[in-house]
Amino acid sequence: MAALHEIARQYAEEIRDGIAWVIIWKTGRSWHAESVWLNQDSDTFELEDLSTAAEILEQDPNAVMVNGYYCGHFGENMTIAELEAGILWHYEGGCNLLKNSTAFPPEPIPRPENLPADMPWYGKETTEEPDPYIFDGYMSVEDYEKRQQLIAADQARSDPLPDESPPEPQHTELTIQIGPPAATALLDALADAMKAAARAVRQLMDELAERFQKFRQYARKAVDTFVDSLLYRANTHQKWWHLYKHARKWRTRKKYKRLLMRQLCSRLAAG
Repeated sequence: MAALHEIARQYAEEIRDGIAWVIIWKTGRSWHAESVWLNQDSDTFELEDLSTAAEILEQDPNAVMVNGYYCGHFGENMTIAELEAGILWHYEGGCNLLKNSTAFPPEPIPRPENLPADMPWYGKETTEEPDPYIFDGYMSVEDYEKRQQLIAADQARSDPLPDESPPEPQHTELTIQIGPPAATALLDALADAMKAAARAVRQLMDELAERFQKFRQYARKAVDTFVDSLLYRANTHQKWWHLYKHARKWRTRKKYKRLLMRQLCSRLAAG
């Protein structure tokens, strides 16, 4: 049976830092806690933490979610006893209840009744085109499958049929006689055309260089996201991940990223 004092001691650093949120709940006479880090873009639960929060509410509807920066009765220099008193104040007073937290993503917008049955429905207000290959919970499974079918059908219409062959080229013989004046005019026109082509090539190279730079930035971000995903899945030390992502000092973040990389390499080598 975990005492509240032990919970306050174990999660003191997370509460004081004010970066992580700590969910605290009670079963019988035992206290429990779980630290979570919200999505940086939406301030909502990550998918795994969302299921954890739902399981906690099944055990204790009065569970609270506290943070030393956003919640009252907490501070950076509080003792363990003071943190324990702050947790108890929130729990007994029903403040910052987990079930009322804005960290839960909003419910999908219901499908309009007059929408055609064969048209997929995305139940979220957004100005950006949703990723067609990611199931994020704002579509039903049926609508998601319909969208994949529509994408496949559109690609099939745009792709040429395998048995189609290009038409036979037409051959035409042409004889042209050019005199000296016409030849001079033609050479001048060719020179102007070459200059224009050189300018177009330079402009094209500049545009390609700019687009390549943007591609490099996008590729670097994609690689960083992929590596972070591997590090997160291989990690067995939650505090290492927290310090890598949220430590104030760059040297500290670099140190724990190196530790996470070593851990990932070891797990990959172990096979």
